[in-house]
Amino acid sequence: MRFAVFHALVALWVLWRFWIPLPISRGAKAAGFLATLAAAAFPAATALFCGGLISPELPAWVLVVGNGCDFALVMLGALTLAREAVIFFSVLAGRKGERLHAFVQKDRRVALGMAAAAAGLSAFGIHEGIRVPDVRRMDLAMKDLPEGLEGLTIVQLSDLHASALLTEPHMAALVERVNSLNPDLIVLTGDIVDGTVSAREKDVLPLADLRAPLGVFACEGNHEHYIDYDGWLARYRELGIRVLRNEWVALERNGARLTLGAVTDPWARRFGREFPDPVKAFAGSPSGVPRVLLSHQPKHARLFDDAVRFDVQLSGHTHGGQIVGMDRGVAVLNGTFVRGWYELRRARLYVHSGSGLWNGFPVRLGIPSEIALFTLKRAS
Repeated sequence: MRFAVFHALVALWVLWRFWIPLPISRGAKAAGFLATLAAAAFPAATALFCGGLISPELPAWVLVVGNGCDFALVMLGALTLAREAVIFFSVLAGRKGERLHAFVQKDRRVALGMAAAAAGLSAFGIHEGIRVPDVRRMDLAMKDLPEGLEGLTIVQLSDLHASALLTEPHMAALVERVNSLNPDLIVLTGDIVDGTVSAREKDVLPLADLRAPLGVFACEGNHEHYIDYDGWLARYRELGIRVLRNEWVALERNGARLTLGAVTDPWARRFGREFPDPVKAFAGSPSGVPRVLLSHQPKHARLFDDAVRFDVQLSGHTHGGQIVGMDRGVAVLNGTFVRGWYELRRARLYVHSGSGLWNGFPVRLGIPSEIALFTLKRAS
């Protein structure tokens, strides 16, 4: 409902301040009205008639075109708002601003430029959103890291969102890129898939080809809880992905041990499932061993850091904010965490920008997706 209200308000704004004042023929204006309403209605229509808001089942090209038009409308609304600010200041300028006022509001070249900019930003944003992510290489420094773990590599994938938009070929290309890195360990920090097991069976199949000597592990995300939770947990096991739910596993390399723990997602409580418990996640694990915690949502990192010892928490969920500017709002909703490294009281937190995105908003501007590759180093 909130998405429908937002798009309705944007459409009304564009109709009122962009189309109505535009000096064009009635026929052209009517076409603009219809295009605006159709773009605004696309998300609600797919949610109501094509499988729901989380996973509309439509051909990928339909989702690209529909969401592209929808985002272009949002961009046009933002540009129209910016134009209103120019008009406001030109009015304040009195006679000196009359010429600027007339040009900005009445000249069709300005309107055409705004429409072209909105379409261009949308096309570029969707291209950036659905492409296979690049690798981001980082050192992960830990105090008292055993010599046997120096140089160990971990690939973190997050928010893959396998869907009708990000289908089997996309997942296969991503898996190929990950395997080319020859990581020692692969972790997935939630929101792996959108849709039912039967609908996404083919799209997630490439994940079975992920290869790492120490294994492939995951924590659940909020999207895991939305559709067929138990079915997906069973399917992940069949794909060779072990989901840790408030539990830990000991990993060994060159005679040195690393403890990997993971918590459930806070959305579990709404479905009567186990709430995240970092203490339980490491209960009984070896002492004096480096610890890595997987938690899909980063916002409780400070509470986790106070509750139990670990060296680093790997999270996702935020998609990095997806769009420069919008990321500030995303940070507010996630305990000030949005992407990159953060220092906690005792540990460190890395928030992944996402290796995919939700097909209802497949746009990135200035914040690319990523495959995070960490190399363990001893902290100086």
